[in-house]
Amino acid sequence: MKMIYSKKLPDFLWRTLLLALPFSSLPLLSDAIGGTSVAPLSFIPMALLLIFWWLPDFINRKMFLSYHLKPILLFIFVGVISTLFAGLREIPSYRNTFWWKQIAEVFVTLFMGLGFYLITIYMVKDPKNLRITIIFITVAGITTILYSLLQYGSWIFLNKYPEWMKSFQSLISSSGKLYDRRATGFAFEPSWLAHQLNMLYIPLWLGMTVKKISIFKRKLFNKFPYELVLCALAFLSLFISFSRIGWITGIILMAYVAFRYTFQWVVKTSQRSEYKNFSKKEERLFFVKTWGRLVLFFVSIIFIAGIILSTIDPRMAALFDIQRIVDAGFMGWASKLGFAERIVYWWAAYNVYQYFPVLGAGFGLPGYYFPQSVPGYGYRLPEITRTILTDLHIPNAKNLWVRVLSETGIVGFALFISWLIQHWRDAGEVERIKTDKLISSMGFIGKLIIIAMIVEGFSLDTFGLPYYWIGLGLIAASWWANERLKLSPQEIESTGANIEVTNDIKD
Repeated sequence: MKMIYSKKLPDFLWRTLLLALPFSSLPLLSDAIGGTSVAPLSFIPMALLLIFWWLPDFINRKMFLSYHLKPILLFIFVGVISTLFAGLREIPSYRNTFWWKQIAEVFVTLFMGLGFYLITIYMVKDPKNLRITIIFITVAGITTILYSLLQYGSWIFLNKYPEWMKSFQSLISSSGKLYDRRATGFAFEPSWLAHQLNMLYIPLWLGMTVKKISIFKRKLFNKFPYELVLCALAFLSLFISFSRIGWITGIILMAYVAFRYTFQWVVKTSQRSEYKNFSKKEERLFFVKTWGRLVLFFVSIIFIAGIILSTIDPRMAALFDIQRIVDAGFMGWASKLGFAERIVYWWAAYNVYQYFPVLGAGFGLPGYYFPQSVPGYGYRLPEITRTILTDLHIPNAKNLWVRVLSETGIVGFALFISWLIQHWRDAGEVERIKTDKLISSMGFIGKLIIIAMIVEGFSLDTFGLPYYWIGLGLIAASWWANERLKLSPQEIESTGANIEVTNDIKD
């Protein structure tokens, strides 16, 4: 019985967590933690694992904190100091909202994300656990794709959503909404579906396809790797979400893969004997043709995506209206496209950073400075004036990078960015290893996750969604798994590896 509790139950909870990842805003959980829209179902098994397994092991010194945590813990420390300093000055009032509630909400979401990160490193001990983790992430991704396609198919063929689908959405999402002509999956809204796909599922399947590795023993029709098929379906689901930032992220991920492997091909090609006799003019022409074609290809993709969006999405009808840019300027054109408001939120948060450039305004507090930090153009936008005059909620930055700047200043921003750089460096190290192909592929997958996080950060600013925390956790866990393959148990303990070593590391 003790063995079942100590071994089987954590594995069950971890797999449940992975299967629950598509559900980003469970109504019951949202109500329980104060009505926030960020209430992932996977929080429940994560919290159980953190309290009943990770914490006791940490207290009993059966495991140690990974060195990967240093920058993010320092970031949190800087945020705490900044928030304490905020108590020494007068914080502007904003209707009847309490600033301590805003601070508490930030800490809840921040420690929620940190919990996902810790548990990922804790549970992914070795290549075997990594493979099982990928299997369950894949199952969750397949479920998300199938439901997204069912949603979009229902709208296309019925021109409406069936009642059972509406009722189901109200049970699994605190928004309870289905969007016309857009797939939502199990998420709060279509852009959150795109965020899921770009942060976890697409990098995983795209990376494994590129690295020619599979968790499946067979291929589709004995020809196509299942990861390739799933990657194609994930991009299709991304397409039918009609999330603009989601499309941009997907295109940038494909561009990174294409440019990276084109560069490798160019280097190998230039080393062949028939190319070594090229004159400098012929060599330049070779490079210009190769890179020019690739750039033209992706410019064409962006142009085609713009045509599709301008045709289908009423918000984008004026995308190619050059005359409007001439007459009304960039912000007037952006207003017509429906993202000028978002730029104003970014701009206002950046102005708050300029008020407090070193340590920022404190966790959850920049929104209180919104009325005086909004640029003049913002008052010409109905959404911004409504936010200032009538809305009860505190406005947020709607951009992770500007949010970090405004809340923790340049010091916190530098620490947060160094955390990402550290993971990029370790992903590169993992990719170069030769001992295990699956772990090696996680290096490349990790780089895709970081790129996706950078781009997606321009749209979402929450710390609470689990996807990039788990993605970064997989990079750290893969790095540690590789270290365990090289070190003895005594060496692992002395270096601070945070999971016990088993004798059955290899499949």
